[in-house]
Amino acid sequence: MKEKDRIRPPRDLEPILDQLKADGVFDTKQKGMMFAAAIGFGLHRDELASADIDQFGEGIRLDYFRDDDGFIDALAVAVRGDLAVMAPDRQPERVDIFEKYAFLGLAELKRACYDDRPEYPLSGVLVLLDTLSRSPNDDLPGLANIL
Repeated sequence: MKEKDRIRPPRDLEPILDQLKADGVFDTKQKGMMFAAAIGFGLHRDELASADIDQFGEGIRLDYFRDDDGFIDALAVAVRGDLAVMAPDRQPERVDIFEKYAFLGLAELKRACYDDRPEYPLSGVLVLLDTLSRSPNDDLPGLANIL
């Protein structure tokens, strides 16, 4: 399988990234994707198989995620439960896992920041963080203390 050089948001949710950036919630679409993947994993950990993306939007060059590859890799290891996912030839699988959790998280961001009509989009992000802090995280000891 050919190595991926871009991380692509789903086409139908890409405008949410643009709006979150325009509203000052995130400085870049890359930062929005990172947050979305974390939210997606935190709230929908067991739903990866249902995260089918019909069409992808414009890709963000993987170079913009160079400081985030540790998170992307750790996410793949957590999901697969196997360090073998770190093999160089499985890079597309790691990116695919990240894209799917970002998809789930972007759907949550759309709902919390715009569909539920909070006063400010950032208020929706805070609601998501509060929801995440109340979720059982037995496999992440100490998370409740941090949040």
